[in-house]
Amino acid sequence: MNPSQSNYLIGLACGLAVPFIWGAWIVASRFGVTHALTAYDVSALRVGVGSLIVLPVLLTRGLSGLALTRAFIISVGAGAPFALTSFTGMSLAPVAHAGVLTNGAMPIFAALLGVFWLRERPGGQRLVAIGLIIIGGLLIGGDSFTGAPEPLQWLGDILLVAAGAIFALYMTALRKWQPEIIQTIVAVPVVSAVLYLPIWALFLPSGLLRADIFPPWPEIALQAGFQGVVASVIVVMLLTRATRSVGATTLAVFLAGAPALAVVFGIFLLDELPTVLAWAGLAVTTAGMVLAVERRRDNVSDTV
Repeated sequence: MNPSQSNYLIGLACGLAVPFIWGAWIVASRFGVTHALTAYDVSALRVGVGSLIVLPVLLTRGLSGLALTRAFIISVGAGAPFALTSFTGMSLAPVAHAGVLTNGAMPIFAALLGVFWLRERPGGQRLVAIGLIIIGGLLIGGDSFTGAPEPLQWLGDILLVAAGAIFALYMTALRKWQPEIIQTIVAVPVVSAVLYLPIWALFLPSGLLRADIFPPWPEIALQAGFQGVVASVIVVMLLTRATRSVGATTLAVFLAGAPALAVVFGIFLLDELPTVLAWAGLAVTTAGMVLAVERRRDNVSDTV
């Protein structure tokens, strides 16, 4: 096997691993916010542990030349605001909703931001894809008003869509400014930690800060590892490596499988069996996400 083939296979393996990790992250997050931890606690673990990991880089290189305004916007898109919105939504809505609505909302809002910020005009294929994603989202939304949904499940759906919009800001900012990967890895947790952790410690409900209801250590370790290490650092590295080998377009197709994988994991790990409407919404949205991947020259920064 020559070096080129080896490089491609390594990138392919990295790319294929990401949707499995993303699906598992949704299930782990849902587990965390429906047991001993609050959404505020899980968000604190995400940015706090992530900040500790990148602290040596911060002390030696700072933000590596990234402007504070840009660092703030990037951190909003993938840091505490995204975490709070998505985790609160997951505390109210099941795994199927989290996988479909957040991942489905991303390409819609990314297209809107592309029009107004990047001066891009989506093609006909992407418009059809957006239509399919909206239909899938409406099916999922309908699931929140039929049968016996969880209390405030509809509000969870709204928050999950908002989380997709916030993450679309992150993706669009990366495409616009094309920061170095080291800048992104440092900026996202550090800026969020500086702004969010004091608010969390002083004002927000928490199990971590109360001795009488302190959560079990295994749950803390699970969330600290998944949120602070896997989601904040490892996934970003895998995305970068895969994009350079197989391209952003191919990787985007891989990522379209994350909602379905989250549902499968949720069935086996959380006993959350989707309704018929949820299955239909998952199928239609996944088709739309795949169709939304327009063929173009790949750019590493598009997916980092």
